Amino acid sequence: MSKNVDIKRAKILEVAKRRFAHFGMAKTTMAEIAKDLAFSKALLYYYFPDKHSLYKAVMEYVVNEMINKVDAYVGKASSVENAIMFAIDSRMETMRENYNLFEYSSSLFLQNPREMGKNLEPFFGRVRDQFCRILEVGVKNDEIRVDDIGETAELILFSLMGMRTGILSKDLNDCLFPTPEEFELILAKQKKMVRIFLRGLRA
Repeated sequence: MSKNVDIKRAKILEVAKRRFAHFGMAKTTMAEIAKDLAFSKALLYYYFPDKHSLYKAVMEYVVNEMINKVDAYVGKASSVENAIMFAIDSRMETMRENYNLFEYSSSLFLQNPREMGKNLEPFFGRVRDQFCRILEVGVKNDEIRVDDIGETAELILFSLMGMRTGILSKDLNDCLFPTPEEFELILAKQKKMVRIFLRGLRA
């Protein structure tokens, strides 16, 4: 892929991300995205054959931004706890900034959990790998002792996900995504759980 193609693709993803985050998937059209870009619809469809393929690419783009941001911090974090807290803060900030984007994912999951599960699995894998890297730094610095880093990273992530679901005040058959008001409560509980979790791993 040429550098020029990379630049155009990145520009499409950035503009589409703003559209999806502000208006949501359902209220955004490919024609509006093309107009924002000053592209022809034909050029936009050259890169992405339909809105769903563009949406999936935007999700990947957003997750990559978050992972890169956390990776940059982990290298200079003063402790494994600070690194994990930063990762949790960054995840919550990303979801808040892209509320409509992630809310649509949750509604799709309810409609077709198997298909969405396949789409979301690579994202979960990347976040799990990042938590593995964070735990490895903690072990290397003799802050914590971990028998199985991969399993421990998954346990932390499953605990964070389960806590989010458990705190939601709405009917879970309706939506698995928190309201903007629930973000702070979820974040506070997640941080408390991580502190308790890390206490058990202290060297």
